[in-house]
Amino acid sequence: MINKSQDEPKITGKKVIIACSIMKQELEALIDGDTSFELRYLDSSLHDTPKKMPALIQKEVDAVASYATQIVLGYGFCSNGIAGVKAPKQGIIVPRVHDCIALFIGSAKAYNIEFNANPGTYYLTPGWLEEGRDPLGYMEKDYVPKMGRKKAEMGTKLTFAQYSYITLIDTGVKDMAPMREIGQKNAKFLDLAYKEIDGTHEYFKKILYGPHDKKNFIHFKENELITINY
Repeated sequence: MINKSQDEPKITGKKVIIACSIMKQELEALIDGDTSFELRYLDSSLHDTPKKMPALIQKEVDAVASYATQIVLGYGFCSNGIAGVKAPKQGIIVPRVHDCIALFIGSAKAYNIEFNANPGTYYLTPGWLEEGRDPLGYMEKDYVPKMGRKKAEMGTKLTFAQYSYITLIDTGVKDMAPMREIGQKNAKFLDLAYKEIDGTHEYFKKILYGPHDKKNFIHFKENELITINY
């Protein structure tokens, strides 16, 4: 059940996944109607204001603490956006990754290999594109209305001047053709190289079904705070 209202009768015995909305397509493709899960999504715009994230994630955790059999976050440490969240009696399980790109390509190790091979990369996923969170999407939605097109274009190009690549991750949940077109438009506008890489659902499967091994996840016990030390 998606975005279950807190006013509805609570159903016991569910695993609860609290995740960023950009993962919605991948997670729901995997559960395929499995009613043993409750998926709760927070808006992806919170990545722009990570200081607001802990309180909103905590609100979701507290809302399900009375009935969830297990709580797993669909977040990496994301600019410390989960730091300060307090685990309820069930504890909280958190992916052992810096940010969500590692989730889309399968592991922190895979991300490190990709990062070292292609530094200066801006990654696009189906969820990012659907929500207009590509550079051109940001520019049209946020910058052009505030400062006009000329300044918005100049500012966007300056923001991405240190990047080298626009890389689209194919996670197998959407037709690549329209996404490729958007990715290539971004690369052309920013004068960056364009790449595509294959994603994988392996980490998302582990978030949903386990195993939540210590190599890939951190387990926070009751009343333990998530801190940046991890």
